[in-house]
Amino acid sequence: MNEKITLDVKDIMKLTGIGRDSAYDLMKSGEFAVKTIGKKYLVHKEVFEIWLKGEKGKKRW
Repeated sequence: MNEKITLDVKDIMKLTGIGRDSAYDLMKSGEFAVKTIGKKYLVHKEVFEIWLKGEKGKKRW
């Protein structure tokens, strides 16, 4: 089975327990690299996990 390598807003909501509006705000905040495809926001899973752990800046993407 293939594991997802990107997270969308729904995934961020599940992982963090925040609501939809907060998840969109977070994705738009510039705290980590986000790609948009149409209206869909995506973040690489590893990038988000590094940010969530507070390790921002230790790994360059």
